[in-house]
Amino acid sequence: MTLVEQESNKVIDGMKFGILSPSDIRKLSVAEVLMADTYDEDGLPITNGLMDGRFGTLEPRQRCRTCGNTAARCPGHFGHIELAVPVIHPAYAKLMYRLLVTTCRNCGRILLADDKVVEFRQRIEKETEA
Repeated sequence: MTLVEQESNKVIDGMKFGILSPSDIRKLSVAEVLMADTYDEDGLPITNGLMDGRFGTLEPRQRCRTCGNTAARCPGHFGHIELAVPVIHPAYAKLMYRLLVTTCRNCGRILLADDKVVEFRQRIEKETEA
């Protein structure tokens, strides 16, 4: 069997989606954006600006300062911005509201009747066994 045939027979066991923690985002980030400006007077990207060369390049002959590839081969890299105060992501606002409304303020327990809690636990156990 050739290497190509072996790779085509691989099976994905599962996928996991989630949200990166702030510390993970900082670890994966290539640069912190400190300036709102993009280019200087000479038309060059400003370091730690929104168009920092470490994020990748748009110019065909320029090389990325992170991976060294040209625009055609560079996948692009991301940075991060440290905010002064925590901000709620608008996509999660409704979910967060529902979670807050359906949990007890004192103990954090889900506000469901005991029979519903038992029903959900049984359903989860069945799904994990399968």
